[in-house]
Amino acid sequence: MPRLILRGLKVSEFIHPDELMNKQRAESNPGVQKLIAKATEWCTELLEPFTQGTFVKINKSCAPDFMKVVSDVCTILEVEVPEVYICHLMSKDIMPMGTDQKSYLVVPDFVFSSFDNEMLYYNVGNAITMIKADHVGLTTLAEYMPGGSIFIDAPKMVFCAYLHAADATSDRGGLLASQSFAASVRSHFLELGIPPKESKKLFTTDAEAEIFVEHYLEEHKKILGKYNTIFNQAARQFQRMSYIEAPANKMLRELFNWYRDSNGYRAVLARHGNDYL
Repeated sequence: MPRLILRGLKVSEFIHPDELMNKQRAESNPGVQKLIAKATEWCTELLEPFTQGTFVKINKSCAPDFMKVVSDVCTILEVEVPEVYICHLMSKDIMPMGTDQKSYLVVPDFVFSSFDNEMLYYNVGNAITMIKADHVGLTTLAEYMPGGSIFIDAPKMVFCAYLHAADATSDRGGLLASQSFAASVRSHFLELGIPPKESKKLFTTDAEAEIFVEHYLEEHKKILGKYNTIFNQAARQFQRMSYIEAPANKMLRELFNWYRDSNGYRAVLARHGNDYL
């Protein structure tokens, strides 16, 4: 599938509107500042043992197909190709780790056995966007974010609000890299428990995916309305505020809205996409 190279693309053109506000709020919170300082210390101590002892570095020689995806995505988004490591982990997320000065990708081996090529472009694009948007330092710290008391959880909620908006920005970057709404949606449905082979039976084109997602989100909204008690509202709000990852349905709706927005996905492609990869 030919993909447009997005020359001159800036993160400010597709950043989620809540991200900058939530980031400033998080970084100015004294509790978050203490958490970041402590987590930075842990992170610095762990980076070298992880890269040298736990992860295995891969390159074009041992993983030519996957490294082509990484190279293509970096060309599309105009980001320098980072070092890439593989690890044994039952996770669906390709993780950028490190600092905003030096970042690398960590790829769970589960990804290689589960994702098809189109989904790889979206998920690698999601991760590379975190590098382009300078998310890596804070998202790496999130991996080591302590918890367990109200004194820690309160600033953590502020920090999580930023992470959720940053994830929405990364989802948009993944869509811009893959230029396949269908593959992007199938990646989101994997988070909702639908295996890639099954989601491919539901839709294969962007037009089919758009119809399916619209119907799915309408049904989901009806279910929420049916069980929209005060207790359930409070529980969902706590989940959004305290979990590192936002609810999968919410993230899918965010991406769908941006895909359909007249100033969103298609507008960005039209401004920056002149040459094909």
